[in-house]
Amino acid sequence: MRRHPDRVRIGSSPVVVGGDASLDISARLARRLGAPHISCKVRTFSDGESKITQSRPVPRASAAIVVQSTHPPVDSNLLRALSLVSAATRTSRRVIAVVPYMGYARQDRAFLAGELVSIREIARLFAGAGAAAMVIVDMHSTEGLGHFGIPTVNVEAAPAIAAHLARMRMKHRIIVSPDAGAKKRAEMFARELGCDTLVLSKKRNRRTGSVRITTRSAPGVAGRDVILVDDMVSTGSSIIKAAAFLQSHKCGRIHVACTHGLLIDGARSKMEMAGITSIISTNTIMGSTSAIDVSGLIAKVLVS
Repeated sequence: MRRHPDRVRIGSSPVVVGGDASLDISARLARRLGAPHISCKVRTFSDGESKITQSRPVPRASAAIVVQSTHPPVDSNLLRALSLVSAATRTSRRVIAVVPYMGYARQDRAFLAGELVSIREIARLFAGAGAAAMVIVDMHSTEGLGHFGIPTVNVEAAPAIAAHLARMRMKHRIIVSPDAGAKKRAEMFARELGCDTLVLSKKRNRRTGSVRITTRSAPGVAGRDVILVDDMVSTGSSIIKAAAFLQSHKCGRIHVACTHGLLIDGARSKMEMAGITSIISTNTIMGSTSAIDVSGLIAKVLVS
């Protein structure tokens, strides 16, 4: 697998260009870097086309840091990110693409015959648009990072999320991973918070997407507040199944902590109806659960 750095060099005179999907986090990043912030507005025409207007041009000879998440509508936000990167190359001496939430990251391998490895093609598009390097927050898998041919830093949001969780009042908390894929993340949170972990097992039907918990017992859960952790929460189906399993073992309150709160198809209300006490996410995707700012973690990996 290709090795990637843990820092990205931006040089002097940086400017931050905030795409419409990431205006909050881009403005915060600009303030942390002491850099000018160029915002963008988007007009969507009746046929679906987007017209992007920047608040001002990218200065010549600057280092442009283009910030745009690619959450739903994924394809529209992706095209806007690529357009902003490409446009910045016309005047900037170096363009860094910061994609706080990287869409298509779950398509990092072919599970069924004929499937495309979409993240490989997305990586090529960013390089082709002119990005010299990239910064992503909590990429879905390190295997996906291997498809990027330009220097790409994966920023881990766990320290910021753990700091937030540490301030919350809980009863003898325990970190729970809803599946084996989030085991490393759960262990990271447990180290930060000094508590126990439990990793559940699940099976997903690759054709229908349905999920079932295969774990049979949950030692040490009874009477304790649970923090279910994952990199993203989309429909919430896996979280709801995990919550039902934990409730059947007499756990206390259930909190959900994730980096990317996609929360599509009424996921938040469904999880609340399932008895989940709180849902906490970061501002990689702005929404009603975005309680944690990760712009400071991004700023740390951008060096002059």
